Amino acid sequence: MIGSSNTPSSHLARYATTLVLLAGSSLSAHAADTHSEPSEPIHSVKALIGVPGIAPGTEGTLSFDPRNLRFTSDQRTTEIARNRIIEISSGDERVETGGKAGRVARVVIPYGGGLALGAMTHKKVGLLTVEFTDVSGDYHGAVFVLSTRDMDAALDQFETQPPTHDTPIAASSAACPASNIQPNSVRVEVIGADLQSAFPAEDRVLLYEHLVQQLQSEKTIFSVYRAGDSTRQGRCAEFTIAVQATAFTKGDQAVRASVGPLGHFVGTTRLKYHLTVSTQDGTPIVSEDMKKSEGSDTDSLNVTRAIGKSVVKSLKKSRTQLRKTQVA
Repeated sequence: MIGSSNTPSSHLARYATTLVLLAGSSLSAHAADTHSEPSEPIHSVKALIGVPGIAPGTEGTLSFDPRNLRFTSDQRTTEIARNRIIEISSGDERVETGGKAGRVARVVIPYGGGLALGAMTHKKVGLLTVEFTDVSGDYHGAVFVLSTRDMDAALDQFETQPPTHDTPIAASSAACPASNIQPNSVRVEVIGADLQSAFPAEDRVLLYEHLVQQLQSEKTIFSVYRAGDSTRQGRCAEFTIAVQATAFTKGDQAVRASVGPLGHFVGTTRLKYHLTVSTQDGTPIVSEDMKKSEGSDTDSLNVTRAIGKSVVKSLKKSRTQLRKTQVA
């Protein structure tokens, strides 16, 4: 499926029904396509986040064949099987072409010249978001940055051969004996989004992957499990985190750069969301509406990193409070 659906019920239902909906039309097409030639590779692609075994920000080549999506860097090649792809989405973002040097240049140019430079040194890039499961059924999301002229070629690969995900995401089960619950372990559910929130797929995936990374870097968090993990350990995580986007405003980096200090108020990216942290038996220890904005002179996607940090902070605070009640 190409595009995005933001209601949590439809998002989860899509995982379980994609194969049924596509079986009649896609199986015969797949059989015919398995003998076709691979597509032309797309060069100068950045794996922004979420490609297994590939460091975030790595540049390489994206290619497709009837069975796999393939990303190849100087160090290694990673494949994502087409039959494990849940959804393909497209988006765009404005980024600064001058990097850190460009930002520094705007600061030192006098008489407002830096602001004009900031408005001129931005370009629009395409964002290809791929949501998929690994061989164990765990949910993953990857975001690729392409030139806008290459986006159509990438999307065409999925118009002619749509995703045929054949393994539904396993929901967390409450059937776990107390003796099996793993202390200081966390399960992260798929990011949800209200229909009216208009929260883009690339931001959903970036938020999810940033949150997983930040939890994994926490020394006091012993294990982090993804949505879909059906192992005993994954089902018996002590805490479950669920984030539901309720309102989103996409900012404009070029606008922020062009208005100088006012960029902290104009063209900012804003997200309102509901955070739920629950114990293994489903008891919520955090259930609150939160919000975050990104007004710094960076790309709008960075708001997801800031939200990830806020979620981890809320988890740690609520865990400390829970431990006090357990001791008492």
